[in-house]
Amino acid sequence: MLDRRGEREWLELFAELMTTPLVRLPTELLALRLQKTFESTACSYNDVVNGEHRTVEFWPDHEQLRGHRHEITELVRTRGHQHPLARFYLATGRRVPMQVADTPVERVAPAAARAWDEIGIAIGCPDQLALPLRLHSGGTRAFVLGRPGRYNLADIELATTLWRLLTALDRQVAALRSAAVPSVADYGARDAAGLTPRETAVLALLGDGLTAKAIASRLTVSERTVHKHLERIYVKLGVADRLAAVLRAKEWGLLSAD
Repeated sequence: MLDRRGEREWLELFAELMTTPLVRLPTELLALRLQKTFESTACSYNDVVNGEHRTVEFWPDHEQLRGHRHEITELVRTRGHQHPLARFYLATGRRVPMQVADTPVERVAPAAARAWDEIGIAIGCPDQLALPLRLHSGGTRAFVLGRPGRYNLADIELATTLWRLLTALDRQVAALRSAAVPSVADYGARDAAGLTPRETAVLALLGDGLTAKAIASRLTVSERTVHKHLERIYVKLGVADRLAAVLRAKEWGLLSAD
């Protein structure tokens, strides 16, 4: 169960995200935090548009799912609609956190259930829990956690609380994206990411390969202050570490790609 420190970290994360004008959901950051919180083997993020999987991603990056990472990615992309949880959501229209073990048997074809059970065992994630952000005919978005061990009542209650917060964040991101100009580049990447001038300076030095200690020396601040800036930068870029931050910053035009 989440301790007070864990609760505080989640609250601080959501407070930071909800007060930042994000136009993209920080999926990597959220997936890694979910994976850690529920002690899961991996967390995936699935984005389906008009019946086709636009995005299927798994975290952490080093988790190879017993050597089946590429295979399971393609399987979810092409046959994800046959998964017991997907069948449940499509059949009932109920957008609630649900684990495979609790899926009503009448909603799932036995053969399909057995097939996905075998797949789950093969990748070390026989027990899976979905947190659906959106569910409608035009598209769905969901985080799915997998591990060898069922999610208990306390896990489901915590997942439900986080799911409500994630849903609110997802709706805010969608609203900001539709209200603003369509692309990050159209109105300034720094403003789109919500970076302050000092965070921009820290990011630039990070891109030059400086350590937190070196950045602190360059900016004449404490190393602890630099780490606080880095935490906020990671949140606003939707990443979980310095390498991913630099790559995302280059992708968004915040740093030179050279």
